[in-house]
Amino acid sequence: MKKHLFLLLLAGLLTAGSLALRAQSPGYAIGAQVAPFTLKDAGGKPFSLTELSTAKAIVVVFTNPFCPYTKLYDARLAALAKAGEAMGIRYVFINPSPGEKPTSDQQLAATGSPDKLSGFPFLSDEGQKVTKAFGATKTPEAFVVQPSGGQFLLRYRGAIDDNPLVETDVHEPYLRRAIDAIVAGKLAELTEKRAPGCMIKTF
Repeated sequence: MKKHLFLLLLAGLLTAGSLALRAQSPGYAIGAQVAPFTLKDAGGKPFSLTELSTAKAIVVVFTNPFCPYTKLYDARLAALAKAGEAMGIRYVFINPSPGEKPTSDQQLAATGSPDKLSGFPFLSDEGQKVTKAFGATKTPEAFVVQPSGGQFLLRYRGAIDDNPLVETDVHEPYLRRAIDAIVAGKLAELTEKRAPGCMIKTF
């Protein structure tokens, strides 16, 4: 019964989120140079994008631990991140609203969910400077950055795949295809796809 109620609650949250979709806000355009940033992790240790300058690609994911969409994607993102290590792909997770208190529904949706993203950089964007620079509007929302000649160039932005609810029914793995293109020395055919998810409240 509890599981049934949880699924109903989660479905309601996701439906509400999908109705709130809006156009991408201004931010880095595809091919634009991404400004290096430095943010702190949960322990207060600074982490800079320049630390990953030798990576083949960097996936920056804006995420919120209390967003039900995030919980649905945690396992998928963890699998992608672990698989990418051998190919020189690095992942960075950023919470755009570290001081925001979750609603009771969000708290319930996150309760008991294991932290599958532990072990990867998880940073807090106090002031949302980095969030606004990227133009992120949802959690989770992914941005693929390619180090090139001392610069960081944006190659993809948006959705992780085409099915937040059912991982086994994904037909369009947008993020994975963008990464595969970079590994193959090419540019992604699809460079932008509006992400479903929880709206990021700007401050």
